[in-house]
Amino acid sequence: MTLKQFLLLLIPSALWGSSFIFMKELAPIFGPVLTAALRIVSAAVFLIILFAVTKYPIMWKKYWKKYLIIGIGNSAIPFSLYAYAALYIPASLSVILNSTSPMFGAIFGYILLKDRLTWNKFVGLLLGSLGVGIVSSLVLANSSLELYLSILGCLGAALMYGLSGAYVKKYALEIEAKQLTVGTLTFAGVGLLILWVLLIPFGINPTVVIDALGWNIALIIVFGIMCTSIPYIIYYRLLQEIGPLKALTVTYLMPVFGVIWSLFYGETIELNTIVGLFVILVGIYVLSLQKKEGAI
Repeated sequence: MTLKQFLLLLIPSALWGSSFIFMKELAPIFGPVLTAALRIVSAAVFLIILFAVTKYPIMWKKYWKKYLIIGIGNSAIPFSLYAYAALYIPASLSVILNSTSPMFGAIFGYILLKDRLTWNKFVGLLLGSLGVGIVSSLVLANSSLELYLSILGCLGAALMYGLSGAYVKKYALEIEAKQLTVGTLTFAGVGLLILWVLLIPFGINPTVVIDALGWNIALIIVFGIMCTSIPYIIYYRLLQEIGPLKALTVTYLMPVFGVIWSLFYGETIELNTIVGLFVILVGIYVLSLQKKEGAI
């Protein structure tokens, strides 16, 4: 990896890390479902326009079923769960819990893809679990149902990323990365908008203050483009240039940027957060080791 490529990798890491701050601002206003829906729709519309201008084929008719399935699992559900968690727990905690995605990826790789569960993967999973316990300890000590559900929601979102990754590897490798991105985001966004409308009669959605709507809509469009569309475009370019293993460095950088953004946002970072983050990152490193080892 060249210095230029590494510096380029910092951009999606920083933008994805900042997404948790955007959710802290927007989720109390729009609610989790609409926040996730508007974020995804903004990103999808931007990419559709971009690809229309460049005449890039999206192959809607051929791949719509896979776009739908992956869109629900890789965008609609996790984005909504993180938006819900933003109502109750610090952004720094959410972004650290998000970094457990490769661990769930290893589990589903073993279940769906029959990937070998080597000793380094087993140790990495144990370290990751320990790190989650450490980083969540102070929040869990408050004994609040909303806090418990928020942490479970973040882990559930990371689980969906791991499951979706295994599904893509098994069933959707023939789809180009850019097609997969815009297709899945489109179906995820439309699905969440429909869900939001269906929830209106039940009074679950918050009342949006009309006076502040213009600014918040502008903010959520920036959120969708800056924290979803642009990072994906850069990331997939790097995947082609340096390969998936080196591109996965984003897994290490994103929680670091998330903690930094949280400090600027005014959150207090406790010692257990730093220790837990370190243990999780060590677990991810051990998990990603490529040395051949015996299966357990």
